[in-house]
Amino acid sequence: MDAAVARSYRALNDYFDRIFVITLRRATDRHPLLERALAGLRYEVVYGHDKLDLDLADLEARGVYDDRAARRLHRHGRGITLGHIACVLSHARIWRKVLDEGHERVLVFEDDAEPIPESIALAPAVLAQLPRSFELAYLGYKGREELTLRRRLDQAAYVALGAVGLIRWSAREAMNLLPRPYSANLRRAGLHDHTHAYALSRSAAQKLLDFQSPVRLNVDTGIGRLVLRGELEAYVREPKLFRQRGGTSYILQDQDQERRTG
Repeated sequence: MDAAVARSYRALNDYFDRIFVITLRRATDRHPLLERALAGLRYEVVYGHDKLDLDLADLEARGVYDDRAARRLHRHGRGITLGHIACVLSHARIWRKVLDEGHERVLVFEDDAEPIPESIALAPAVLAQLPRSFELAYLGYKGREELTLRRRLDQAAYVALGAVGLIRWSAREAMNLLPRPYSANLRRAGLHDHTHAYALSRSAAQKLLDFQSPVRLNVDTGIGRLVLRGELEAYVREPKLFRQRGGTSYILQDQDQERRTG
């Protein structure tokens, strides 16, 4: 193992109460890859919910998923697919473990996460700069990495539209859209996509469970909504420490067919 990765993994092991990795039992193509990518981390594998084992009508009947609320909350008035519902339920399994087992801060990976060689050495510095009050920290994500003029102009437009109710974001939510400076290696989080590598506290686990009971938004969209509302003290690392390998998506696979039958 590269020395920088080894040092960073030791720092992560020491900082977090537990480290969890979400995967599916049938994702056997990913298991050897995650073992290599995360070798040196003391992690627990958590098997998530597989969309092949779920039925959309049953989830709605039991109140696990609320399609009407999902459409009301989504920026474009859409419901969410069975694959994304399964993803939320998989992450929620960990959020419940945080509460049930009494952990204060944990690290969560999806099974396609891998360290970025050019930046993983900064993990100890990132951890040292996280305030004790943090609730969520993105160590891997996508979207709004750079604060371009176009993004700032878009934000200004969203603030104006939100103030008069012409978009589903409020003016306050639009104000939190972009990350803001915090420290040498951290920013206050804005709206970001993907949840392949993030840290969270006990309080964040409770807030996320409350928000997604019933499931109403994709897992990253739900987290982002709480961040925009100012209800989560969230941070983001730029450059990020972990990326996704890519390849087959067990969430998006057969998504068009899923929409037709759902």
